[in-house]
Amino acid sequence: MPRQTKITIGQRFGRLITLERISEKYKLTKWVCICDCGNQTIVINSNLMRGNTLSCGCWQRHQAIKAHLTHGESIQRSKNQDCSREYSSWASMKERCLNPGNPAYRHYGGRGITICERWLNSYENFLEDMGRCPPGLTLDRIDVNGNYEASNCRWASYKVQANNRRSTPDHKRM
Repeated sequence: MPRQTKITIGQRFGRLITLERISEKYKLTKWVCICDCGNQTIVINSNLMRGNTLSCGCWQRHQAIKAHLTHGESIQRSKNQDCSREYSSWASMKERCLNPGNPAYRHYGGRGITICERWLNSYENFLEDMGRCPPGLTLDRIDVNGNYEASNCRWASYKVQANNRRSTPDHKRM
């Protein structure tokens, strides 16, 4: 591709369109550009020519935010970072049912409690079926011997959950 030598008004560079040339004696030539997001920015001519500047900065901000989100929710990378209550409930449900190394596994996956196919690998489907968790409630299975699926799950208070326990001799508090 031949190198461009001259920039004109109305020319596109990434998300930027040149609007006006700013040239001062003994200074770098600059361009007033408008970004696709609507912001105006001033860019040095050579940065446009070399492709070093392709937006007002909105693209980099968007990429940084996207890198810290999964399915529109914050990823819990350490105990100090938060993730949504719904995402945390979904991830914990999967841990209890699928990870034999989880201390609660014997009460869930170890007893044969499974997760429906719709929720297994789709947080979006889980959120669509369950909705946002109201304050003070957590994920609960209506039938304690049933699987995790939309028809058997609800958001419930700790009191409701305490009254919804299986009463078998092998049950021990976690």
